[in-house]
Amino acid sequence: MKAGDKMSEKTTKKTTILALDLGGSKMLSALVDVSESADGGRSTKLRGVARRALTQDAGRDGVWAAILDATAETFGKTGESWDAVDSIGATIPGVADPKRGYWVYAPFSGIADFPLADELRAQFGKPVFADNDVNACAWADKVFGVCQDVDNFVWITISNGIGGGLVLDGKVYAGKFSGAAEIGHFNVVENGGALCGCGNRGCLEATAAGPGIARRYRELVKDVFDGIDAASSGLRADWLRYLESTNANANAGLALAQSATAASIADEARRGNPLAVEVYNATGRYVGRAASYAANLVNPEKIVIGGGVAGSFDLFYPALWETFERCLFKATNKALTVEKTGLGYEAGLMGAASLAFAPYC
Repeated sequence: MKAGDKMSEKTTKKTTILALDLGGSKMLSALVDVSESADGGRSTKLRGVARRALTQDAGRDGVWAAILDATAETFGKTGESWDAVDSIGATIPGVADPKRGYWVYAPFSGIADFPLADELRAQFGKPVFADNDVNACAWADKVFGVCQDVDNFVWITISNGIGGGLVLDGKVYAGKFSGAAEIGHFNVVENGGALCGCGNRGCLEATAAGPGIARRYRELVKDVFDGIDAASSGLRADWLRYLESTNANANAGLALAQSATAASIADEARRGNPLAVEVYNATGRYVGRAASYAANLVNPEKIVIGGGVAGSFDLFYPALWETFERCLFKATNKALTVEKTGLGYEAGLMGAASLAFAPYC
C-alpha cells in the first residue's frame, strides 16, 4: 500500500514523528502520522506543516531559531503536545554522518560539524534520526512510496542543486566517506560549461538545476535576440511569433528573461514559448545522460526523479528518455524505468519521517 492510500484493514498501530526538512533556502516542520495495519499495510498523514526561510548566512544560530519557531507553529496548528511524538527525523543538506546525526558540511551555507541530533535530543528529549536529505528521500520512497517492492534504485533530486541517493540490496548506500551518488557532479558538458560550486565546470548541477535552467534560458534569449547561433535554426522567428501572440515584442521578451526562474520558464514552455521548450528539452538531455551513467554503473531496477524541478517532469522527460536510452547499456537494463517520485513537494518531510520510522543507522 502506497503513502496516502486509505486502508481497508483495521489499524493496529500509529506512530507520530516530528519531521524536520532542512534545506539550503528553507526548512519545513510537520507531524507525520504513520498507521500500520495488521497485514503490514501503511498510510501516512502530514499535519501542521510550517515553513521558514533560511538565508545563506543563517549559520547554526539561524537554523536553530528557525527549527524552534517552525516546530512551535506545527504544535500550535495541530493542537498536539510533545507527549504525542514518538521520535524526530531530520534531513540535512550536504554531507551528513547518520550514525552520529552530524551535519558534517554544507557548501551552500558553510555550516560544518553541527551535532544536530544531539542538540535536538537535548532540547526535546526524544530519539532523533538524521541523514543527508537525498538519502532520506530515497529511503522514503522505499519505506512509503513507489519503491516499496524495489531493492535497487537511484533517487535523483533536481532543485536549487542536484543530488543523488542509492538504495542497494534494500539498504541506503552512502559510500566510504558519505559521498556516494553525487550525481550533480557528473560532467555533462565537455570542454567547458558553467562553473559549478564544487570548482569544476560542466557539472549537471551547474547546468540542469533550477539556477542553471534560468541561466541557460537567459543566454538563449540573448543569443536569439542578438541574432547569433540559435537564430539560424529558426528559433528567432518562432520566438517572435510567440511574443506577438502575447502582445509583446523582442525587447519585452529579453527584459522578462532577466528575472525568469525555472518555474516561470516551465510556465512559458507550457504556453508554447519555443525558447522555454528548447531549454527544458536540453535539461532532459543533460539529466538523461547523467542518469545513464548511474544506471550503467549500479544496474538498478528504477531511477526516481524528485525535487522542485520534478514538477516540470512532463516537459523534460521525453528528451531525458531519448538520451537515456541512447546512452544506456541495454543488455542488462531491459526492465529499467525512470519515473517521478510520488512523494510530492513534501518528499523531504517524508524522508525525515522515514529515517525515524525505519532507522538504518
